[in-house]
Parts: sequence; structure tokens; C-alpha cells
Amino acid sequence: MQYAEELLRTRGMAVSHHKSNGFPSLVGTTTGTKTPKILLQAHLDVVPGRKTLCTMAEKDGKLYGRGVFDMKFAVACYMQLVEDLKHEISDYDFGIMLTSDEEIGGEDGVGYLLEQGYGADVCILPDGGNAWEIENASNGVWHIRLMAKGKTAHGSRPWEGVNAIEGLARAVLEIREAFGEHNYKRSSITVSQIKGGVAINQVPATAEATLDMRFIDAEDYKLKRSAVESIAKAHRLEIHELSQQDPGKIDLKDPAIANFIKVADRIRGKPLGQARSCGSSDARFFLR
Repeated sequence: MQYAEELLRTRGMAVSHHKSNGFPSLVGTTTGTKTPKILLQAHLDVVPGRKTLCTMAEKDGKLYGRGVFDMKFAVACYMQLVEDLKHEISDYDFGIMLTSDEEIGGEDGVGYLLEQGYGADVCILPDGGNAWEIENASNGVWHIRLMAKGKTAHGSRPWEGVNAIEGLARAVLEIREAFGEHNYKRSSITVSQIKGGVAINQVPATAEATLDMRFIDAEDYKLKRSAVESIAKAHRLEIHELSQQDPGKIDLKDPAIANFIKVADRIRGKPLGQARSCGSSDARFFLR
């Protein structure tokens, strides 16, 4: 954030800081407005990983490091653009918005900033697709925590207790089966965390699991959510919703997007591809 701010300020852009629930954001514009004509957006946060991954390395002309693809490459492009335009930047009406919470929902980044009045005629947000594909849709997301309660007992007398882990495990397997085979064209589920028990010789009284579910469309989301809720109820599990994001769909015939595609096709000398993102992104806030 500090590095980006210094570069934007020295190139004549008006920079403002923001923070929501501890998550910092940065917005720089060429005119000082909250609503530039074009907004370039990216997030700086990454998913967890080994500390060694956070040191960038070069191999065969490519740079590798945590968050290079998702999505610091975009920030680097934005910084280069500002550098290239440094002598004529006042002739342009655009802004750069950098946030730090996209990987956990984006509510305190882009979501918060748009509520504060920020916006644009066009937002360019390259956080989906691959190999020069424009994203035409993105999956919906439902993150939940399942909570199971049992009755503790000594490990040598399990019949005197109710094992919360066993009940949770049966429910999780049923939910997993409800999603069927995993592939690119279907909704998916990842059992991402399981916790339970305090000692090896004790029947666990509580257990929990987190589920990361992705949905290809709103109809399948409703269908799968109903199945999950039914299974959880049958096993007497509590559902705690952590995050919910609707599937996104881009209108490629929108004049601004159609023009972007036309320009990109001309510059590249061949058509852009199209892709549906398996994940979600902060683009959904702008779509909304």
C-alpha cells in the first residue's frame, strides 16, 4: 500500500486512504473525483501459504511468488501505466483502487468503498479468466460452518457418550454426495476444515467443519442449499453462514464491454476468448 501510494502521489494523482474493520484500502485518481470515467481495480491480499512462497523468484523469464497471478500482476500493470503517462497523466480521467480483503469476501474493501460513493463509468478488474479470456460469468459462493453437539464420556466407555465427530462426519459425507462428480461445468464443494475433541481418550462433545461451496447458477444454488439444510437438520447440526455471494453474469453486448473487446481484438490481432470463472471476485460489487 505504501509503495503504491508513493508512486501514485509522485506522478500527480490524488490519493486517499480508507479502512473498514481493520482492512486498508487505497484509491488514487487523476482528477480527485470519487467517480472517474475508468477505474482500475485489484486486491493485494493472498490466500495463506508457506513463508518461502512470499519471496519472488525468476525462472525461464517468468516471475513466481505468492499472489503474482491473483492478482499482483494487475497492480504492476497499473503502476506501469501511471509511469508511462507521467508527463500527460492530467489529460486522462481514471482511478486506481487497491484493496486487501478480496480473498475473504471483499465486504470491507470494494463493498465498503462503493457504499462510500466511489464508482466509475467502467471498471476493469482482471481477476478472472486466463490467457486473454474475458470473463462472461462467475460462480456463486456459500461458505458455512457446521456445528455438531454430542455428549462427552471417557474414551474407554464410548457408549456413555454421543460422539459429535461421528455425527458430523456422516452429515459431511451425505452433503458431499449431494454435489455428485466434480468438474468445471458443475457446482462444487470443498470440505476445508474439520475440528473436534480435546483429548485422545475422551468422546468429543463438539465438532465443526467448514464448507466452501461454489454454484454455477442461482437455480442450482437454491437446490443445493435446500439439500444441505435438510441434511444438517436430520443430523441436528447448526449452520453458521460465513459468506454468501450470488453468481455473476456479464453482458458482453453492453456498449462499454463490446468496445473494450473490439479494441483488445484489434491490438492483439486475434479475438479474445471467453471464460466462466470457478471462483468469485470483487467484480460482483460493481455488477450489483
